[in-house]
Amino acid sequence: MSKKPSKPLSMSEMLQKLKLFNEKLETVRKGRFVPQVFRPDHGVTINFDTEKPLTVVKRGADEDAILALAITLRFFVQKRDGISLWQVADIYESLPLEVEKKSARSAVDSVDKYLDTPCGFDVNGEAMTNRRLFDVFMYGGLAHANSDKRLEYETWTKGPAAEILTFYFEGIVADMLQAIMSFRRMNERTIQMLQSNLGMPPESRGGSETEPISLK
Repeated sequence: MSKKPSKPLSMSEMLQKLKLFNEKLETVRKGRFVPQVFRPDHGVTINFDTEKPLTVVKRGADEDAILALAITLRFFVQKRDGISLWQVADIYESLPLEVEKKSARSAVDSVDKYLDTPCGFDVNGEAMTNRRLFDVFMYGGLAHANSDKRLEYETWTKGPAAEILTFYFEGIVADMLQAIMSFRRMNERTIQMLQSNLGMPPESRGGSETEPISLK
C-alpha cells in the first residue's frame, strides 16, 4: 500500500515514527472496539421466519466504537503520517536488525495476502475480497467519504445486508489488528536502540523478546 520514501529517514525521524505507531496502538487497545469484537459470541443471527420480515442481529461493535476505531486505524493503512504497516516495514529494512526486518516484512506480506483473499460472497454480482470490502467501509464513510466509494457505502449499509457486511468488516479489522499489534514489543526494543544511538536515556519498559500476534 505504500512505497519507500524518496528521502531516507534520519535516525531521529525513525524514532519518532515508531513512537507514534505505538502511541496509536495504545489508543486502539484502550478503545471500545476491541472488547466488543474480540468476544466469543461475535457474529450475526439471521431470522428466516416465513411469516415475518427477514431480520439480522449483529453481536459486535456499536457505531461509536467502529467510528472511533476507524479514525485511529487509518494511521496504520495510509501514507500521510508515515506510520502505515508498510512504511514501518520500510523503516526496518533500513536498519541492521535482521530478525526484526524479517518479522516486519512477514507481517505486512501476510496482511496483503489476507486483504486479497475472497470473502466468499458476492455483492451486486461482484465477487468480494477482504480488501474491497475494507476499502469501501473505510473510505466510503467511516474514515473518509471518497466520491468513488461513498455511494457504495451508503447502499451497502442499508437494509438487512448492512449488519452482515459490517460483521465481515469487523472481522477483517480484527485480523489486521492482530498483525499490527505484533509490532508493539519489537518497536519498543528498536526505540530503545535508537535512543541509545542518539545518546538519549533509555525508557524503562518491560516485556519479552517476542510478542505473539494477539491483542490480549
